[in-house]
Amino acid sequence: MGGTIVCGVNEGAGNCEVAELAAALGERLGLRLVLVHVVDGVASFAPDSVTGRQRQSGAERMLDQVARGVGGAETRVVIGHRGDALAAVAAEEGADLIVLGSSASGLRKKMLRSELSRELESATTVPVLVAPPSTRTRSGRRLATEFELASGA
Repeated sequence: MGGTIVCGVNEGAGNCEVAELAAALGERLGLRLVLVHVVDGVASFAPDSVTGRQRQSGAERMLDQVARGVGGAETRVVIGHRGDALAAVAAEEGADLIVLGSSASGLRKKMLRSELSRELESATTVPVLVAPPSTRTRSGRRLATEFELASGA
């Protein structure tokens, strides 16, 4: 079985949790993982400006750190509007699933909010999984791989 999970990673808190969830899903389903960060707010004609290069470099360092935290994954930094750029990467990679983080909102913080998932609804046919924010320590067995379960790790 082969395929791809594209995981959108932003600069906020929760990067590692959403990447860990995507990595666990990828391992369990036999799909490769591509971590993607979209540098938004840099005009397409200005990626070679000092600011554009600095933002790209910072994004690459952040993605490399997240990738190391999940045991390695492919990484891509793209410039553009978040929804359109992530949909384009998903199409280029032949993604089977897009995984995004969310934030809690509403009364008692029970509702998930992900503006990017709404943008992707109209930009791609690839299913989007919105991961809830981590509010407590997750069970180590929640998405454990068969190897980890068999070895007792």
